[in-house]
Amino acid sequence: MMVKGFIFFRTGKIPFVIENYRMDLFTDDSLLEIFCKEYNFKENYILQGLCFDIGPHGRKATFLVENSMGSTCYLRCYIVYTFNKDETYDRIGIQSPSLDAVFGYEHKYIEMVRSGINLALEPKKVYTIPFDMNKQKYELIFQIGHNHRLGLLEDFDRKGELILPLHTNEIQECYDIATVLCRLAMFMTSHTDILFKRITLYRKEVSVGWFYCPFISEDAVDRYNGLFYEFDIMKYIPKLLNNIALDSGNKITQSIPLGHLGNFDSMFTPQRFVEQIVAFEYLFDKLEHKKAQNLQFPLKKELEYMFNEYPQLLSQTNLSAEKVSNQIKEIRRTIAHGYAYYYDFKNDRSSKYLMILLDKLIRCMSLKLIGFSNDDISNFMPFYP
Repeated sequence: MMVKGFIFFRTGKIPFVIENYRMDLFTDDSLLEIFCKEYNFKENYILQGLCFDIGPHGRKATFLVENSMGSTCYLRCYIVYTFNKDETYDRIGIQSPSLDAVFGYEHKYIEMVRSGINLALEPKKVYTIPFDMNKQKYELIFQIGHNHRLGLLEDFDRKGELILPLHTNEIQECYDIATVLCRLAMFMTSHTDILFKRITLYRKEVSVGWFYCPFISEDAVDRYNGLFYEFDIMKYIPKLLNNIALDSGNKITQSIPLGHLGNFDSMFTPQRFVEQIVAFEYLFDKLEHKKAQNLQFPLKKELEYMFNEYPQLLSQTNLSAEKVSNQIKEIRRTIAHGYAYYYDFKNDRSSKYLMILLDKLIRCMSLKLIGFSNDDISNFMPFYP
């Protein structure tokens, strides 16, 4: 989607076009030259402006710029307000087909309707989960239903919605929350093609703006509903959410790693395999720091040690932990020396199987880092391991 408008700069306005979160500024006015000198290579700053995304009348907008080069600003996210004025907001609402599946929307909906609850009258809270982020206490609410008081202003295409009260009126807080919930969905589904359908900003119960970031797509669909039929939300999600929220920014240094996850197109590539190894070594250092620092404990021994910790991963095969570890080490060696760099593994059944095993091992280690017992790990989901 292309968005047009202009930003306010000093006493003037600079027109822009946004596509794929890249904002290109253009004008013959000397104001652009002054802007470029002031903001060239600057990172993490905020711009204010107007968007003309719907109709001829502009609406106020706030842009969080990740970095800029010359007349191009790379956006982390932005807010378009409902009307042509700045609005204060106190809650953020996230609609996500993937998280609907995780929180069991369809099953809870049927239970509520059977119990006689009219979900057209007002939303009903299904789960309330407290967590800490950036030294602040938050409350995640998963709710189902519609608000009849809003009438035609209500989003009747909505299924479930995640509601979080906010502490500030700052765009950075909205981005941090969206990042954490996106990472939660990624961990739960083991894929990066996790998309939110819509993110709304509310004051009390009225929509005052829309939040846009790369996690959002109107084409978002649910591929995972059947996987979470018996998933114990209150046993697993609070610990997971608190762990993921340890790192709400771009870098992951304390929480579970997610860089190894891929989409359907990148699942079996040498690049993703290397990212799996990085994630494994990150977790091994967190769980077994002394062994990780021991030069006499190479990658093969680390892998063998962890596969022996979770023997259920190999229970359906005739392979030993030692043999699997050696095969993984050999793949890493062939990639590192360039023998497999330009080729994927889609037609190599053995390599694909080893990557699937690595994913399961990384998930076990991640849950161990969060503090789950081996029994909790083995029962994490109906389809796992």
